[in-house]
Amino acid sequence: MKAIFVVISRIIVIFLSLTLTTGCTQLKAIFGPTRPPSAPIRPARPAARPVRPAPPPESAPAPESTPAPHQEAPPRLAPQVSSGQEKQLTEEINATIHEVERILLSINQRKLKADQAEMFQTVQSFLSQAREALGNKDFQQAMNLAQKAHVLSGELSTSVH
Repeated sequence: MKAIFVVISRIIVIFLSLTLTTGCTQLKAIFGPTRPPSAPIRPARPAARPVRPAPPPESAPAPESTPAPHQEAPPRLAPQVSSGQEKQLTEEINATIHEVERILLSINQRKLKADQAEMFQTVQSFLSQAREALGNKDFQQAMNLAQKAHVLSGELSTSVH
């Protein structure tokens, strides 16, 4: 029974890692059915004489080379939260982060195997990203990352102890 739990937990960890690193749309492309090519591949044509582009008409104005203005990233869409909800979400996320930190402190890093050490680093990465998202008031992302860190830290803790 314990062996089945260990195998299932590792599969979950691998899936979460894949989801994080590749994103959901990439996973659909990986695991989805492949489509046959739409057009048959043609053999390469023998080299023909080079074609020179036609000179632009003289009546067309020359394009000006103006530097592109610095464009900021478009703002993220986020649900509107009241100050009370913001405080509650912040406390909940911080509590999850502190719980994960407590679990990580209970683990002796020197005794970790390679895959466990990698999982430990992944949890720490999730925590730092969660803190950053919380600082940016992206509560949904912060909660998601904190929960992922919590799940992985629990898995790591049970595999170590």
